[in-house]
Amino acid sequence: MSGKLIRLFLVDGTPNGIRTVELSNMTIFTTIFPRTKLKDFILRKESNKPGCYILIGEDEKTGLTKLYIGEGEVVKDRLRQHATGASQKEFWNEAIVFTSKDDYITKTQIQYLEAKLYELAEEAEEVQLENNKKPTPPELSEVDTAEMKQFLDVIKLILSSIGITILETKKQSIQQEEKQEEIFTFTIKGARGRMKIEDDRYVVLKGSTAIIEDRPSASQPIRKMRRKLLEEKVTELNEDQSFYVFKENYAFNSPSYAAAAISGGEENGRAVWKYKGKSINEIEAEEIQTKEDE
Repeated sequence: MSGKLIRLFLVDGTPNGIRTVELSNMTIFTTIFPRTKLKDFILRKESNKPGCYILIGEDEKTGLTKLYIGEGEVVKDRLRQHATGASQKEFWNEAIVFTSKDDYITKTQIQYLEAKLYELAEEAEEVQLENNKKPTPPELSEVDTAEMKQFLDVIKLILSSIGITILETKKQSIQQEEKQEEIFTFTIKGARGRMKIEDDRYVVLKGSTAIIEDRPSASQPIRKMRRKLLEEKVTELNEDQSFYVFKENYAFNSPSYAAAAISGGEENGRAVWKYKGKSINEIEAEEIQTKEDE
């Protein structure tokens, strides 16, 4: 895969102010800012363009991230409505706005992006959507559809690269063809987990088994994570009720959390997951040494 250049610019010199993000050779332009900076954003030229946007906040009761996904022919007008007056939305404290560096993109194309962003957020199942109704994608020509799909891929890449994962599902498609990959295993008290590393995430594979009881010393985040797996039916009791079994692939952000899902307690994932008898740490050390010797 060839490298990509992403340019992050801190407009006012602070990491929490207005930020712009661009991918070289692509016309899409991303602006991220806190609600308190809306007054500054509407003075910028991109605020006068067609655009779609994501408003982000948090549900204080559940702790879930809340999203509202919308679009506007003049994007600042819609954002102003969400911040002031009778129709304002109270929950949001940050906005992500997607516009174009040129004036080529149309309102219909923006509406297509809005609908597809909503679908991605819905599929991710990691957020609470605040839209009153699901936006419907308009009919586009074959050329326009291809271009907007490219825009969508760039949006996902940009957000992931700056640590915003609201459009990423942790559930992995079972239909994805398993390549000849390194499949790591972790066995403890009869439970056996299988894991692969994919796109820098640690995917516990369907059919892996996990211990039922949480370890007494298990932290609250681990207990909460394992409860969530049950509630979302990622795991369930096997037939003889001796273990939990993973009903689908599931991605974790660290090998230690992936291991904790199996054992019910804290683990050094980089040490306990093994491939052909070698841990992640040992494999990485060998890879680094090989590179240095080249």
